[in-house]
Amino acid sequence: MIRRAARAEGRIEVANLNPARERDPLFALRRTPSMNASTRRIWPRFFTLLLLFLVASCGSDYTLTDQFEEDLTRITTHLSYFKDAHGRYLFVHGANVSGSSKFPAVYKPISYVGKPFPLDEADWHFQQLQRLGFNTIRLVMTWEAIEPNAPGEYDQAYLDFIEAIVAKANEYGIYCLMDMHQDLFSRHINQLFYDCSDGLSLEDQDDIEKAKTCSLPKSHWACCAQDDSECKAAQASPNNIVRGDGAPKWVVQLCLPEKEVYGDSWGLPPDCVKKTPKSKYTTDFFPFTLWGINAFLSLDVNRCFATFFAGSQIYPEYKVTEDGVEKNIQVYLQDHFAEAWRQVARRVSKYPNVLGYDILNEPTGIYIIFTLYALSWREAASAPGGVLTDAQVNALLEDLTGELVRQGTTQEAAKKLRDVLRQYDLVPRSTAQIVQSGFYPQATASKYKPDINAALALNFNFNRNYLQPFHKKVGDVILEEDPDAILFVELSLGLSDTGIAGMMAFPMLRPEGFHQMAYAPHYYTDIYPEIGMNKNPRVFTVEEKFFRDYTSEIQKAVEPSTFSLGNPPTVIGEFGTYFNFGGIETSMTQDYEVSSVVLDRYFESFEKMFLHHIQWCYSPENTMENGEGWNKEDFSLLGPDRKPRSALAYSRPYPRFLSGKPVSMHFYSDFHYYDPDAYIPDPRREFEVTFKTRETDAPSEIFVPPIQYPDGFYVYLSDGHCYYDPDRFILYYYPHKLDPGTLHNLRIRPPYPDYGDRDWKYFFRGKEVITNP
Repeated sequence: MIRRAARAEGRIEVANLNPARERDPLFALRRTPSMNASTRRIWPRFFTLLLLFLVASCGSDYTLTDQFEEDLTRITTHLSYFKDAHGRYLFVHGANVSGSSKFPAVYKPISYVGKPFPLDEADWHFQQLQRLGFNTIRLVMTWEAIEPNAPGEYDQAYLDFIEAIVAKANEYGIYCLMDMHQDLFSRHINQLFYDCSDGLSLEDQDDIEKAKTCSLPKSHWACCAQDDSECKAAQASPNNIVRGDGAPKWVVQLCLPEKEVYGDSWGLPPDCVKKTPKSKYTTDFFPFTLWGINAFLSLDVNRCFATFFAGSQIYPEYKVTEDGVEKNIQVYLQDHFAEAWRQVARRVSKYPNVLGYDILNEPTGIYIIFTLYALSWREAASAPGGVLTDAQVNALLEDLTGELVRQGTTQEAAKKLRDVLRQYDLVPRSTAQIVQSGFYPQATASKYKPDINAALALNFNFNRNYLQPFHKKVGDVILEEDPDAILFVELSLGLSDTGIAGMMAFPMLRPEGFHQMAYAPHYYTDIYPEIGMNKNPRVFTVEEKFFRDYTSEIQKAVEPSTFSLGNPPTVIGEFGTYFNFGGIETSMTQDYEVSSVVLDRYFESFEKMFLHHIQWCYSPENTMENGEGWNKEDFSLLGPDRKPRSALAYSRPYPRFLSGKPVSMHFYSDFHYYDPDAYIPDPRREFEVTFKTRETDAPSEIFVPPIQYPDGFYVYLSDGHCYYDPDRFILYYYPHKLDPGTLHNLRIRPPYPDYGDRDWKYFFRGKEVITNP
């Protein structure tokens, strides 16, 4: 139990700030003005007060290290809050670790051991994460990492490794949210392309060998200027890849049974595949810079998700026999997915720092191209020669996008989708083309024959009909291994669940038996590149982003929590920004100022809402050429030099734990918009938190980052007393009042010019302390 006696001051020493820490680049990012005259006048009182502290604590062996080591306990949910075993309210301030865990450390044989970072580097990285202030990581894993080669064959070395990472995080007081990640279903749905930046980044030897067999004009991927005939004539082999992540290759082959996923041509651009029909030997996946658009435009991606989530309805005759038992393909795949989770839960459930289990990252629940094929088949089957006219194609697009608008899609988004479908000629025009794709509604006596009515219905009420039972199935398996688990659920990327004009809503509900559940939506503001291949990073100005307020959009993202899920704790499981706006060199020259402003606006909204959050992402593999190494995304908090970037935006004071119910909080960083008042200094780097009557004797804990307060900080208290741990940058606050309705308030400020604000209680600078009786 955490000691209620305030004996930790027995370790207070008179000393300068740690010189080694001063040399650390993390703590040398920004300096504030030196201590003001008011502080210097009272400084001599410090020595007398220190002597009194030391005398009062003689004989105590209890240290701030003891305090820290007793902090970490298993978290439980209480209404919409997380609470620890001491009765305190946890506030999640985390980082996703890492964006580079989406692909293997070794390709042959496949191994993810070493992702997110090698075990012998783990101490260094957890020290970084701890110093930056993160109390939680969302530990990114994939199904392929656990069950890479064949059904039921688990990579025990990887499971050993993941357990070791969780154990190491525990040593540093960092919670782990275990995340089963996927994007676009699998990295084995991909396409090679020619990267106009000439940034060779292929790592898999199989991909390298495939690329050598393919030669395309550079103009094929829009590398050439309109009048550059020499460039257009130049031939080049693919040198980069756009891919998904998540499921192993054997799962993709089961979802696309007529295709040669293991073939030598799989993933090559169609123009490089000489065999016919091309769709059998390669994928319809597009190497878009905005990779996520494939969730809507790739039939292969849609088919994989439809098979996984809705195979019982879409492919009712598709059965797989395992151990003498015949199962529908959906049941078979979901059983294996759930068993992969069992392997993880079995390993990590014993650790007190396991916050919970995020069942599946960003499940896809919108099947536009799948629906379009079903609609096209219905029309083409009765058309002369089985071929649609241009007028019929346009009518199909109008019907489809019109329905999307009725279901909540904006007119602008529907128009963009319609334009892309036309531009890339994605609407199938004949029954022959549809059959060639693998979508064959009249495949007589074939177990792969799709139910066309089920396919058309797939977009509606997806979360209630398909995702809710999936969460239930997988969650129950996790609970068998970890009965105290908090199960984190996400809704699908798809149409709104709130019905039409608020009527006829069939949203996802809390799955039965999920007594401890959290909702984990994601939110990203407008940061993504334009649709197309080889698109440059967006260009923004600071002024363009400076006055944005994301609060209303974030409120929409978290709305399902109260709308239908029973108001569980809500965590923004992902948010973040690119760090290469205008190109990485430009962004570095500007000290990532645009990215810093974007991040600050996120955090100001989170603080206003007292909303838990986990930033995407922390990756030690970031490079200037390819970001985190996956689809050229460049989100990492660590830059190419492995040093934190924009740290002044996200390394902020915040309450790790509060001993009473949270009420309000703010922090004004250097990127805040200040509207000065006459004769009053701007409240730069002011942090304030208010909470209700304490419910426990355990202290509240405030992380106080030294990069925000290199010259120390004042503490203002409504009541009570506090102590500061300068090695871990944690301020421990013990309120005194217990009256019903009491509001406890703590405020932190750096040294300002003297303007009469002398109601502070403490001044801390490293191991130095002054009190103001």
